[in-house]
Amino acid sequence: MYDFKSVEEEVIKFWDKNKIYPNLKKRNSKGKKFYFLQGPPYTSGYLHVGHAWNNTMKDMVMRYHRMKGEDVWDRGGYDMHGLPTARKVMAELKFESKDDIEKYGVDKFVNKCMEYAKDKAGIMNKELWRLGVWMDHENAYMPINNSYIESIWWMIKKAHEKKRLYKGLRTLTWCSSCATAMAKHECEYKEVKDMSVFLKFKVKGKDEYFIIWTTTPWTIPFNVGIMVHPELEYLKVEVEGEKWIVAKGLAAAFIKGVVDKDYKIIEEFKGKELEGVEYEHFWSNEIEEMKDLKKMHPKIHTVVLSDEYVSLKAGSGLVHMAAGCGPEDYEVGKKNNIPPFNNLNEKGVFPKNMGRFSNWTAKTDDKKFIELMEEDDVLVAKVAVDHDYAHCERCHSPVIFRATEQWFFKTEDLKEQMLKENKKVLWVPEAGRNSFDSWLTNLRDNSITKQRYWGTPAPIWVSEDGDIIVVASAKELEDYGCKVPKNLHKPWIDKVVIKKDGKTYKRIPDILDVWIDAGCASWACLDYPQNEENFKKYFPADFILEAKEQVRGWFNLLMVASVLGFGKKSFNSVYMHGMLTDVDGVKMSKSIGNVIAPSEMVNKFGTDTLRFYFTRVSAGEDVNFNWDAIKMQFKNLSILWNVHKYLIDYCKTFDVKPVLDKKKLGVEEKYILSRLHSGIKKVTEHMEGYQLDKVPKIIEDLFLELSRTYIQMTREKVNEDPKLVLGVIYEVLFESIRMLSVLCPFVSEKMYLNFKDAFDLKEESVHYLSWPKFDKKLINVELEEDMKIVQDIIQSTLSAREKAKMGVRWPLAKVTVVSSEEKVGRAVDDLKNLLLSHVNIKGIEVVKKLDKGKLEISVNRNAIGKDFKKDSVEIVKKLNDKKMQELVKKGELVVGKFKLGIEHVNVKEILPEGLVGADFSKGVVYIDVEVSDELEREGYAREVVRRVQDMRKKLGMVKKDRVRLVIVSKYSLEEHKEEIMKRVGASSLDFSSQKYKEKEEFSVRHEKFIVELVKV
Repeated sequence: MYDFKSVEEEVIKFWDKNKIYPNLKKRNSKGKKFYFLQGPPYTSGYLHVGHAWNNTMKDMVMRYHRMKGEDVWDRGGYDMHGLPTARKVMAELKFESKDDIEKYGVDKFVNKCMEYAKDKAGIMNKELWRLGVWMDHENAYMPINNSYIESIWWMIKKAHEKKRLYKGLRTLTWCSSCATAMAKHECEYKEVKDMSVFLKFKVKGKDEYFIIWTTTPWTIPFNVGIMVHPELEYLKVEVEGEKWIVAKGLAAAFIKGVVDKDYKIIEEFKGKELEGVEYEHFWSNEIEEMKDLKKMHPKIHTVVLSDEYVSLKAGSGLVHMAAGCGPEDYEVGKKNNIPPFNNLNEKGVFPKNMGRFSNWTAKTDDKKFIELMEEDDVLVAKVAVDHDYAHCERCHSPVIFRATEQWFFKTEDLKEQMLKENKKVLWVPEAGRNSFDSWLTNLRDNSITKQRYWGTPAPIWVSEDGDIIVVASAKELEDYGCKVPKNLHKPWIDKVVIKKDGKTYKRIPDILDVWIDAGCASWACLDYPQNEENFKKYFPADFILEAKEQVRGWFNLLMVASVLGFGKKSFNSVYMHGMLTDVDGVKMSKSIGNVIAPSEMVNKFGTDTLRFYFTRVSAGEDVNFNWDAIKMQFKNLSILWNVHKYLIDYCKTFDVKPVLDKKKLGVEEKYILSRLHSGIKKVTEHMEGYQLDKVPKIIEDLFLELSRTYIQMTREKVNEDPKLVLGVIYEVLFESIRMLSVLCPFVSEKMYLNFKDAFDLKEESVHYLSWPKFDKKLINVELEEDMKIVQDIIQSTLSAREKAKMGVRWPLAKVTVVSSEEKVGRAVDDLKNLLLSHVNIKGIEVVKKLDKGKLEISVNRNAIGKDFKKDSVEIVKKLNDKKMQELVKKGELVVGKFKLGIEHVNVKEILPEGLVGADFSKGVVYIDVEVSDELEREGYAREVVRRVQDMRKKLGMVKKDRVRLVIVSKYSLEEHKEEIMKRVGASSLDFSSQKYKEKEEFSVRHEKFIVELVKV
């Protein structure tokens, strides 16, 4: 029995005691270099099953390359800065705001964050090791270390030198719950129901109104313009005495459909004719800042043109523009010299100088804004809409927008270079390349700064006159004469002041967005720029692997950072897996609380089962967590375990040391060895091409085929030639285990160690073995195809026996295989003896048509009635037996003016008595169930053999034990005496009672038998 708990505990102790992993690294240290770059999991606590899936697939690749003798760079690593840790620590300290942190002390808070991150990293190291993930966890890269911070600073300085670092006012996505700006890749989208509003803005100096539509009522106080499409047709219409301006293409749908009113067209014109028309904002008089802005920017509250962001998909064709409340609005405002206006605080609250809106909260108080619009008589209509809205991926709150000053990387003009670099990357699946291309095509300059405390400090020092110094290292600060703190984090680094040329430079208070940490991993992991030797040996990474959501996350960050730093990509190959969802199809996430801990799976079915389950999920596809599928993988690993025990036991029984003898191979041996070597070939090709998801099934099919086909086929042969059969089983099993070790390292190790003890193997561990090589000479594709066909015929023949209630121990005279495919005839001819012995039938023939059968054909009145309605009576009258036979023969028939198909008749095959049939993939098999006296006697002999073998088993006998046997019955088995003796290990057989101690009585088909036996 496969006891995974004891196996895994024993193997972990064996690895630790004998230093298997570190010693393997030493053995391969002179080998070809392979750089695996770990995508850093966040140190938020214990691993969930998604981490287990991700990291076991990475481990699979690294193990494969180690087996090729390669020197694998396998340094672990973590994401540690940023909001998740800060929020955890704030929760522990019961803090709610930045004010609480400052009262407590930023230094103490940062130290707490550091302790938390290190503690969680230690826990995750242990959990990854327990999952069999062999990485250099003890030396994992950590962005909280000074050396890593300096690697990031180096890149910031590079960007500055290339004039790609700038400061600007930008409308940014903002999470008011987390009180921080958010990058595009930090948002998740959910479908929500919001109340949209149609509002009227009065044209200045006229009794006319622009009708605009928005799904964000809270942004209306920040309205600075109205967008129209220059080439769309617009209408001025009269609606119950008021004049409205709307797009022609939406007028009817909006006025009649939404407002439910009639209208009269007054005038028609192109949108470009509205450019520059001024309008009155109904709330502008109570917003003091707006008045000041308008003096400086006269295009505020005028119509502007946009062919990009105005369409006829919904609304009125006039788009409300708040340059401080959305990236698209910001872009249009920038083109028209209209500044972003948004004075919300970091919690999304309107300030006191905003009149009636003061202390209202953006998004949350949409209802209040709508009520005010109704009160001020500017609301034309309100409509509930379902649409996708961005949410914070961490706290899942809906986001808002704020206009803030931030530092940016200038990257939009690098799109073409990045797309060119992406063409050089191998993507699995290929669809990943398209997704990444699409993301890069829409890439925007991303902000790199955050106004928080826990993160990599921005290495930017600014003088009072705005001059900038960007440093790349602590040494550069020392060169400026600064005293550098031991810890480069805030608040200690904030005390460092640079004095140069009579100017004083102070560090900006910002930290860097946490995405910069992960984006710099490709060289920071190699300790560059401090260690140039590692960089020259390894960069760029040979392989990375993450979930498909990282197209907009880590994959993007790696590309942006490396192109900024080096002008080229930082990775050569990417494997992209899908997302893990719970049983209801919802993405597993710690923040949602629907995660399953790997320990839950491991405790039920073992680590190897977990690995075997996840590594086969199709690349890029999501998987619904499924306990039944996991049970199946455990069952199959148990079969493998039992086969390895079977081999060791039989080698002991027959005193055989298993060695493959290629000179004596029969057809069964040639087949299973062909399967082995074609399997090694396919697995190697898939591993080389990173088609990782295709590997587990090939290995699984191989060892299951060994168990279910070869071992079953050689049940008798193993007694006749144990050296040959056990040598073949060992060869296939050993190579299967060798390949399986990259997927299931624990059970593979234990089976290898058992082989090592039983067969005096030299290597200390299965993980010290080299990757197997296939022998082209042993691959016989035609034999594999033939065996597949024959196995299909065997299964169908056994099904026919089941229908006829004829057990396989009872021999039959003949099976007829009906098939028009030539491959079937070839397969049966080549593997005839094997097929017949397996189904216990004496003869076989292959024909294209069964002449003995008759077809009973009748009219299918239902089908005819359904297809031909009132004409069906006339058709049925004309369908005589002859015409129906013609229809069956040709597949179609014209009756009068109607064309009939095979579905218009019922066809039933009437077989001669004594024949029973069953379908297989390429035809039908028929067995002759009439049994002669001779066959009947053979059947009785087989049944008796089974009962004797059961007796031996009950008595605890092993294969080599010999017995004296007595069989007493009125039914004569004399002609099968030799066969019975051979199969039950009898030294003698008598057919008269000897009164032996062990005795059993039973009936077979009403014939009574008494069996007596004694061990010799």
